[in-house]
Amino acid sequence: MAAETVTCAKGNNYKLHKEHALTDKKDVSDKPVPVESTKAIVVFVGGAGDKERYYFSGPYGNIQEARKDFDERTTSLAKEGKYKSEWLGYNEVRGKQDIQRHVLSLIPYKSCPVYIVGHSLGGWNGAHLTKIMSEWGYRIQMLITLDPVGEGALVWLGSDIYRERPDPIAADWINIKAMPTKRDSSDGVADFGEKWLISCGPSLNVNIDTNHANALGLFTARIAGSKSAADMLFDSIMKDFP
Repeated sequence: MAAETVTCAKGNNYKLHKEHALTDKKDVSDKPVPVESTKAIVVFVGGAGDKERYYFSGPYGNIQEARKDFDERTTSLAKEGKYKSEWLGYNEVRGKQDIQRHVLSLIPYKSCPVYIVGHSLGGWNGAHLTKIMSEWGYRIQMLITLDPVGEGALVWLGSDIYRERPDPIAADWINIKAMPTKRDSSDGVADFGEKWLISCGPSLNVNIDTNHANALGLFTARIAGSKSAADMLFDSIMKDFP
């Protein structure tokens, strides 16, 4: 290919090589353009003592039970490479480095729909996560908070959580609060951490008669007709697929 010669201000000569034309200019036929494939990422964020010990208790894997149940519904999507879930502790989604290491590494591109399901302290930090990621340009399609905890000063001092109240950013937000008629020890723990009292913001804000530790029960209880939060999460994911 011929190259043009130019002379710079100092008198030196340089050759400029022209770019190769990859397509004939006369060819006006449609060309296939590669596009990003849709892939749903669901992050299940556990509370204190969920994924690792919290002082002298745990790990209990409460949110992991919810994740396992949901993963059974999405087996075919996972096999097709359209779905991926991850189980994280509340302390793994706080701070830029942890978010980059544990969350952003899961997401193939910024327009990928991301779903956050957080229980207890994981609901508190998970709600903060939605705002941080949204401000970074990621697409947070849904936030589900299961009996979120984090208002108490003492729990903030002893746990790796954000001090200020969350201000979530998500296309849809479902909050479910545990209001048991028969309390157990987990409800006392939630009281110590102080539940996040949410009066406005969620598209659906409901109370369920179950204990704080029952993340699976909170996730699968019917809260809108015959639908559970798990059902609505599944429906939202399926909207992105033909």
